Amino acid sequence: MERRALLAFGGIAALAPGTFTHLLPGAGPLALPKAVRQDDIEQVRTAADTLAGWDNLYGGGGITRSSAAGLFIWAKGLLTVPHSSRLEADLYTAVGRLSIVMGASAFDAYEHDDATHLLRFGTQCAERAGNWHLRASALNWQARHEIWIGNPDRGLTHAENGLVRSDRLSNREQAMLHNAAARAWAKMGNPKETLDAIGRSDDAYARARSGGDAAWMAYYDDAQHYGDTGHAAFDVALLPGQSPVMATDRLRTAIEGHTDAYVRSRALSGTKLATLTMATGDPQQAVVIAHRALDEVGRLRSKRAAADVKDLAKASARYARRPEVSQLRERIKTTVLS
Repeated sequence: MERRALLAFGGIAALAPGTFTHLLPGAGPLALPKAVRQDDIEQVRTAADTLAGWDNLYGGGGITRSSAAGLFIWAKGLLTVPHSSRLEADLYTAVGRLSIVMGASAFDAYEHDDATHLLRFGTQCAERAGNWHLRASALNWQARHEIWIGNPDRGLTHAENGLVRSDRLSNREQAMLHNAAARAWAKMGNPKETLDAIGRSDDAYARARSGGDAAWMAYYDDAQHYGDTGHAAFDVALLPGQSPVMATDRLRTAIEGHTDAYVRSRALSGTKLATLTMATGDPQQAVVIAHRALDEVGRLRSKRAAADVKDLAKASARYARRPEVSQLRERIKTTVLS
């Protein structure tokens, strides 16, 4: 696909200065520079990295959500400031990256309209910059968001759109997008297509080498790969006649591999593993897994994590008379869902 055709996807007119100001609280006059410098772009990059770190550590609500608006107002304002042509790609990449981070955070906080607009804006910035790597990240998040809110077919379209000209993407980026496709197929109840997509993701990830990715792909390590594929396999495992082994093994690997910088990811995989273990008939082991996950969910401001805990509560209902399960359900009620 020619670059000019790619850039036409997003409707670059949507980048006009007034776009999406309705998402943000009112503010006073912006202290924008008279011209954009490289230092300004570095500040936007630092803001995106900081917010991404907080989002992984604390969830999308709380301080993460509250801090984002002012940063975005200033960063987006830079697009209206004169800048040299040599800085344009870096500027749109930095602002787009910040918008994607904020969109992912809004998704986690269940601010779904904001998430949709911010992720689209991030995609448009990536296309304006001609940055295929950022575009892949944006479309991955658009896919995951649509799948979560009940639109897996639309999510699959985003994932496949992200894989256009996959030769321009790193192996990790390809694996990431195949994972998004796998999640979509799983939510649509298609085990064969899900497992095929997981296989393509595994193949791409096996080819990955250090040093070949954009900085924002540093999160995509073994734990992330096995967690993402494990979440897709989880939905397949709950279908009639399907084995839970792949999902169990991958989720366990993710839990063991995630560092403390990725508390939410570890908690999400832990809750899924507890739910699957409960659903497949081992409530005693499920309770052990669940309590560890709840220790971490309780530290987060993440509505996605809370939603997964609600699913765990539903899965545990048939064992509610067992003392250890009853205690677990009470803990869910009083410490997570209150």
